[in-house]
Amino acid sequence: MNRLRIPILGCLTALALALPASADNHKGHDSHPWPEDWAPEFESLTQRDLRILPLRRAAEIVQSRFRGRLIAARLMPPRPDERARGVVLVHELRLLTPSRDVLVVRLDAHDGKFLEVAGKGLTKARRKDEDR
Repeated sequence: MNRLRIPILGCLTALALALPASADNHKGHDSHPWPEDWAPEFESLTQRDLRILPLRRAAEIVQSRFRGRLIAARLMPPRPDERARGVVLVHELRLLTPSRDVLVVRLDAHDGKFLEVAGKGLTKARRKDEDR
């Protein structure tokens, strides 16, 4: 019986030593931001007088420019190019157009400026002046 404890104990020790290394490797492959990746955004929120645009207002801005129904929305950290332009947080909204295409719209969560609009049927979904 004593012979079985030593290999099991050795395996558990090796497993415990390998876990932190594998967790670090997994971090680089995941597309979702980790809590420590959000730290710069939260620090900048406390340093500046920055008000976040309510989701309802962000949806109104998007629907005033594009026809469709809001199907998803989330608050995201900015991409590196957006961060370089001074963006702190981003509203990412998904809109289902009348022709059943999905548009992904990224707005600056501070002032509601459009950062990016992507998707098929973008031109058809765009509201014209008489639609507004």
